[in-house]
Amino acid sequence: MSDSDAEGAQFIHIVAGPTGVGTGAAATGLARATGAPIVVADRIQCFTDLATTSARSEGEAAGVERVWLARRTVADGDFSAADALESLIATLRALGERHPLLIVEGGSISLLWDFAELLPELGFRATVRLSRIGDRQEYVARLTHRARRMLAPEGPEASTLEELAIAWKNVDQRSFVASVNGFEAILEWCATHSVAVESLASAALSEEQVDELARMIAIRHAEHGVLQDRIFSMVFDAFEPLATP
Repeated sequence: MSDSDAEGAQFIHIVAGPTGVGTGAAATGLARATGAPIVVADRIQCFTDLATTSARSEGEAAGVERVWLARRTVADGDFSAADALESLIATLRALGERHPLLIVEGGSISLLWDFAELLPELGFRATVRLSRIGDRQEYVARLTHRARRMLAPEGPEASTLEELAIAWKNVDQRSFVASVNGFEAILEWCATHSVAVESLASAALSEEQVDELARMIAIRHAEHGVLQDRIFSMVFDAFEPLATP
């Protein structure tokens, strides 16, 4: 891209990182400081019936415009990386007509990998803020606390157990449901303890059982987070770092 082309290019800030390292809070803070909308580059947060499990509900913030790539339910099936990438680009183009600056926040490996590879030909000017894991024990502890909130959320939203019990009724989509981070750990727990998935919404779990589930979910999230950490550090290594506003 020439200097003259760069001057007229759409400017985007990418806030990326593994699950549970605070990318949502960082993007929200940046949005409040700049007035820019946030485009959520996450394939699972597009599912309105997985709001707690995908942490979609945690992203809601007053005074901040957050835009998801689609509005889907589990019955619609998986949201492919190719379709998500197409939606991400189209969303950025449309929002760019009204906003000089956009924020892309996310942790979807396949989506951000493909997006980063295409950036040079898309004509966007991009800076990156990459959050890293740091101490592994502290990371797992944070994820365990987060998983416990998902298992027993405060407020009216459904718990991740209730979301799984409802999603599991979509028999044709069970392979997709089982692939969702967090759900696979719960399904393993159900198989180990001979608990019917359909009964999760009404199950009276003991504190010990909730603790065990939270730990299993956290470990699975941590395994995925380590992979995100390694891949994002490679994908975004050559990008200009985002200066703190």
